[in-house]
Amino acid sequence: MKALTRKELAKLGEKIARDYLSEKGIEIIANNFRTGFGEIDLIGKSGERYIFFEVKARQSDRFGYPEEAVNSTKLKHIEKVAWDFFELNNIDEVDWQIDVIAVFRNIHDNRIEIKWIENVLD
Repeated sequence: MKALTRKELAKLGEKIARDYLSEKGIEIIANNFRTGFGEIDLIGKSGERYIFFEVKARQSDRFGYPEEAVNSTKLKHIEKVAWDFFELNNIDEVDWQIDVIAVFRNIHDNRIEIKWIENVLD
């Protein structure tokens, strides 16, 4: 198997995450939502709870595992974008969280591993 470009890998990772979350009963209501603070890869709902997903994909562990790329600075940006989402959609008094979906693609056998890390702000 050949290595994908960063853009191809990101697109594949988001598609895999979307499909995985849908199978788990998460309703995806937005993807690649952008404001001046940054972007949220996927926004979903589980019941009345909003979930903001950061999707990280890797095809090598040379620079660490996908979830290790989500640091406190990135989480602060996601939190600001989440508040913008609520404001722009006139949503208040809401239950919400930020989760990480880590996708690892093995370039040798094209095997995919998915890790869902919930409530990363806690």
